Amino acid sequence: MTYPRVLVWTPTLYELGFKQHHIDGEALAVQASLQAAGYDSVLLDAYYRGRPAASLAAALADGEPFDVVVAHLFTSDTYGPRLRAIADELRDARRGHGVTVIGFGPLAVSAADDLAAHGAVDEIVAAAAYATALPGQLSVARRRSDDPVQALVDHLGRHLAVHTPLDNLGEADLGYRPDAVVSVTASRGCRSRCKFCAYNADLPGGGWVDLPIRAAVADIAFLHQRLGATAFAFTDSDFGGTQPDCTRRAAELRAAVRDAGLSGAVTFAISVRPETLTAASIEMLAEAGVRTMLIGVESFNPDTLHRLYGKRQDLAHLQHVVAVADAAGVTVVGSYILWHPWQTLPGLAAEIAALDEFGRYRVPQFMARSRLHVVPGTVIERQIRNAGLLDERPFHRAFRIADPAAAALNADLQHWFTTNAAPVIDGLHERQPEVFHQIGALKTAEWAWLTGQVTDRLQTATHG
Repeated sequence: MTYPRVLVWTPTLYELGFKQHHIDGEALAVQASLQAAGYDSVLLDAYYRGRPAASLAAALADGEPFDVVVAHLFTSDTYGPRLRAIADELRDARRGHGVTVIGFGPLAVSAADDLAAHGAVDEIVAAAAYATALPGQLSVARRRSDDPVQALVDHLGRHLAVHTPLDNLGEADLGYRPDAVVSVTASRGCRSRCKFCAYNADLPGGGWVDLPIRAAVADIAFLHQRLGATAFAFTDSDFGGTQPDCTRRAAELRAAVRDAGLSGAVTFAISVRPETLTAASIEMLAEAGVRTMLIGVESFNPDTLHRLYGKRQDLAHLQHVVAVADAAGVTVVGSYILWHPWQTLPGLAAEIAALDEFGRYRVPQFMARSRLHVVPGTVIERQIRNAGLLDERPFHRAFRIADPAAAALNADLQHWFTTNAAPVIDGLHERQPEVFHQIGALKTAEWAWLTGQVTDRLQTATHG
């Protein structure tokens, strides 16, 4: 069988300049996996800082032709206008250069219908269950097993269940700035089943795949030596898995970092569910070099957490985790969903008070953007559609708020953000001095405006 020539493309996923300072470790792993399997593959990373990155169109037009583009689409936050723009580039690549486009990553699977209807992709990769796992447009007959494209799709599907070492990558794959944040993978999927989440979309049947910590640390040691990189982020949606697994993995990470001679030389960020953490595991993670833990708080309303989001979270344990992390020198950063279709004015008042007690500074989102992100294929998308509150079109899912008072305040907050914050944010970039101070000042101003509005409007509604 003749192997196709492959271009692995990781597009710009974030629109804001100061968020574009990372290395897509999963794309590196795909590239390493293809090269190890004998493919002639080239990595085109939009975040490549060694030299100006060519556009997808320029890369396809330059030099020896490619047969296949593997597009890595990993973050659901990209669903919307940014994904539409990426789809335009992929459609133009298929039409103008005759390449086969393979979508890879959870966003590619959850948005498969949109991508296929747009003419952006030919195939989508899902682990071990390709044809039967995909929705509508891509539920097509499997290619012949000796078809080179099918062989490539199968290879990428198997890649999702294993760790691929990065030590076969060469200079052409590693031209990044040493101060970039490098992502690495030590597990895939998530044991939780939150109704709004699509990060298990490429793992049909769900589940959590525990990859070896020591292998991930070997990759980190390699990248530290080759790039001089010192800041790493585990791309795992669920670093711990279960409480016993998290304790074991924390101990393994601490030991592997020590054995690799990296203690004090590198730092880490992880995404973790607080119910998997204990005081002992937090302390071991801190000793390993973990400095930031990203936690999906989502709501301080237990009913919203359980009934709407399908999220099981012990809020008292969360507060315990935060206190232990603070003492250990680990910063807890929480995601929060303030706006959803069933939010009410009294509900806003209660959640804002709880956020204030938790520490507004722990939640990085602007409150205007602290809203439910509706992604195709999720349980909550179906629930909102069934309630008649979903606005739906290609590359667009949005909700309407049922409560008129909450809807009016949301509209006014969006106007405040568009008028006061967005023009400043649009002009910021990571290299500008005081960029994060400016962002912080805007968040403080937004919080003051919102809390004042909630108090005033609730008093008016109560007393007339």
